[in-house]
Amino acid sequence: MKTSFIALSGPTNSGKSTLLNCFAKKKVSIVSKKIQTTNFNIEFSINYKDTQMIFIDTPGFYKDNINDNYLREALQGLERADIVIFILDINNKFRHLDKIKDNLSKFKKKILVFNKIDKLNNDQILSKIKVIDFLNSFDEIFYISALKKKNTEKILRFIEKNTTKSSNKLSRKTTKEKFFSEITREALLYYVHKEIPYKCLIITNNIKSGKFITINQTVIVRSEAHKKIILGKKGHMIKNIGTYSRLQLEKIMKKKVNLFIKIKLSKIK
Repeated sequence: MKTSFIALSGPTNSGKSTLLNCFAKKKVSIVSKKIQTTNFNIEFSINYKDTQMIFIDTPGFYKDNINDNYLREALQGLERADIVIFILDINNKFRHLDKIKDNLSKFKKKILVFNKIDKLNNDQILSKIKVIDFLNSFDEIFYISALKKKNTEKILRFIEKNTTKSSNKLSRKTTKEKFFSEITREALLYYVHKEIPYKCLIITNNIKSGKFITINQTVIVRSEAHKKIILGKKGHMIKNIGTYSRLQLEKIMKKKVNLFIKIKLSKIK
């Protein structure tokens, strides 16, 4: 079987994780309307015809000057890729085009994907893409809606056609513990605002499988104030977070889940 490593890159909220979930036909990467949702590379493998496709969902560009762990993670994913997919939300102002343009020469195969086209007509789409002066630098351009699964299989066909051999690189699969922690982080992003979700560390302490799946997690916070906000009045906030996460996990695992979350105050280095 042929093998390709494919990195998903682009500004935050462009739809990288939604596209990966579309390819996987299930939730493998969390999704949020807030910036900086993906904070480490997530890898997931699918088989399409005679090709194994290992997708790497990289952290999105979320500010003008990035020199922290998020950029390092993204670059590591891009360096491992045989094909790089740059994704732009066609509804929003195109940002960080310089980061894309300046790095194109580093990649053998690169494609550009305009996502969320279902929200614009053809004239609006043509008007938007005129601002990009390096369209000819890409091997292919696709216009899709990842959420509605429109034109997404065209990307898989391109990857299959442009994969010619197997790879000796190993996939770095996300552990179950890390993935379960990410689901609860998605719940935090949904319910808790401002900087708090970004300053929390979520640890899945243990997972026990039986008739039910029992999961114990710890949310580590930096301050007593953050702890009180996540707990909420009479514990309502943490209850909502736990319910959201549990229902997502049950949908993914197709099994009843007992989820226990505790909050611990500790200085995160």
